[in-house]
Amino acid sequence: MKKTLTIAIVLLTYIAASAQGVDDASLYSQTFYQGTAKALGMGNALGAVGGDMTAININPASMGIYRSNEITMSVNLLDNYHKSNYYGTEKEGNQMRFSIPNVGFVGVKERSNYRGLRFTQFGIGLTRTNDFNMFTNAKGINPSSSMIDNYLARMDGYSQYELQDEFPYDIYPAWRTYLIDLYEDELGPYYGSPVPQGNIWQGQECSYRGRSEAWTFAGSANYNERFFIGISLDLAHTKRFGTKVFEESRVEGTETDFNEWSFTQDLNSTGWGGNAKIGFIFHATPWLRIGGAFHSPTLYNFTETWQTTTESKINYVTQKCLSPESHYEYTFIKPLKWVGSLAFVIGQQGMVSLDAEYTNFGAARFKANDYDYTPTNEDIKNTLKRTFNLRLGTEWRVGGTYLRLGTAYYGSPFGFGEKGGSIKKASCGLSIPLSASTTFDLAYELTHGITYTTLYDAGELGIESITQKQFRHLLLTTLKIRF
Repeated sequence: MKKTLTIAIVLLTYIAASAQGVDDASLYSQTFYQGTAKALGMGNALGAVGGDMTAININPASMGIYRSNEITMSVNLLDNYHKSNYYGTEKEGNQMRFSIPNVGFVGVKERSNYRGLRFTQFGIGLTRTNDFNMFTNAKGINPSSSMIDNYLARMDGYSQYELQDEFPYDIYPAWRTYLIDLYEDELGPYYGSPVPQGNIWQGQECSYRGRSEAWTFAGSANYNERFFIGISLDLAHTKRFGTKVFEESRVEGTETDFNEWSFTQDLNSTGWGGNAKIGFIFHATPWLRIGGAFHSPTLYNFTETWQTTTESKINYVTQKCLSPESHYEYTFIKPLKWVGSLAFVIGQQGMVSLDAEYTNFGAARFKANDYDYTPTNEDIKNTLKRTFNLRLGTEWRVGGTYLRLGTAYYGSPFGFGEKGGSIKKASCGLSIPLSASTTFDLAYELTHGITYTTLYDAGELGIESITQKQFRHLLLTTLKIRF
């Protein structure tokens, strides 16, 4: 009994740990702010502008611009559309969600009205830093391989009695559902499958929900209306859950006993962590503002549950195998970030601002007390690279209304010049005064990106990557009350 329990614990640990890798490191390391409508309308290029709750997350010195107390609240509508191409077959997916990406409060205390330390500020706010809501669907006829070919290659050298211990979450369930069986020819016994080696329908459907967000506690100071400094501590939270279903089925007219099979993975992941930020803004001239900020690495503690279901239909007989449920805890370290900002003020009518962010995705790391992540971390280091994010925004005053435009380019986690994984954004917005102390802001953002996903390692048999085009439409409103 003790030996059996030990094996079970080791297996659960292995499968949970093996679920973390380059894709997770990339996903959890990226930041796409969804805070206030002002920030969104200007492409989130507010590092040297300030005076906004989202800007505080980019550069905590941004809060030093405040001269009165303020409360903000934002509501958005996200329409997430994906279009995939796999072996020439196109599929579409769509998901819509309402959410509250920002609430915040800034309190201001006047220290002097003529020199030295003019104002100090304290703020607390919640800002969404990434959105994991998505639905994707890809399907096509693979002419050369099956996921089962990957299984057969991995189980080479193992006896049938070792499969449950070595591969309890994928290969053993395939064995239990007769997707893999033991055959014999003149050379002796061998593993085989009723699933054809290619010329089969193949695809994957993913449906995920979740978000990453940060509760920010910040303090700042205004010196002589020229130099602003700020520091913040963030309580970071990440939640992601959903289902990924891989499916294969025979092509109509094919002579085979195989009908179809599926492999379903259910994931529920929650992480809590924290980091610190420090920044400054300097009004060098009446028309030039310079900003800079440092974001420390974010240390997350994740709790994750993971389970698989394998189901087959052969000769119209259905078999099903549910794996054990994995429950695992691990640490993830999100890389540090540097932010540089410029803003050009054009009289009383408008401004143009630019933010540049630098981060090294290859510095992301996984850790655990009971598992060695060294091979995984080496894979992350060799695959993910340094990159820059660039954001450009402008705001113009027309009477009592402000008109805004923004654009942004988020570099691929796989390095400079890599198309796959990069994100482009374009946005617009306006600000309408409702009273002397209340403002209503509205913004729209369009996001476009391309990713390339390989379903499994097919070796020499070959497999085409899924080309996934992403289009996100985001409509965001913010109500600001000053007092």
